[in-house]
Amino acid sequence: MASSLHLDMSRKLPRALALALAIAALLLPAAAFGQDDPEAPPAPSAAAPEGYVEGAEALEGRLLAPCCWTQTIDIHGSEIANDLRREIRRRLKAGESADAIEADIVSRYGERIRAVPPDSPLKSLAVWLTVLMGAAGVGAAFMLVRWKRRQKESEKKPPKKSAKSKRDRLDDEIDAELEQL
Repeated sequence: MASSLHLDMSRKLPRALALALAIAALLLPAAAFGQDDPEAPPAPSAAAPEGYVEGAEALEGRLLAPCCWTQTIDIHGSEIANDLRREIRRRLKAGESADAIEADIVSRYGERIRAVPPDSPLKSLAVWLTVLMGAAGVGAAFMLVRWKRRQKESEKKPPKKSAKSKRDRLDDEIDAELEQL
């Protein structure tokens, strides 16, 4: 009884340790780099400093943070990104159009502030990749239907005589002819 308990525990212990290590590996980076990272997404109060304003998130997602030029201002946590978010929301509430605000910010910081420049081929690339992925999905669906149809047909057909039985018969005929010689 004790030996079976020992075997059962020896099987479960490595699995439990592996699970604990996997959970720790997932949680430690989040705890270590959570709020101290200057490029971490801003806290909810900083993300919407003026409250919800229609069109603000879309405009913020089109502009890069001018402090590092790596993240858009909707997710960047620097003070200048927070200031730009406040300015955008204030101006949108005042009735200014998103295009006018974007043009003003671009005139102050240059074209580099745009996350995707207007002449970038990324938009057409995204369209082509979407079409390509859709075509691949349709092709995969046709292949699955074909495979299922073939599987059903092979289940309906009676099994063929194996090649081994034919070979045995032929071998017997050859052996008979050789004996005659």
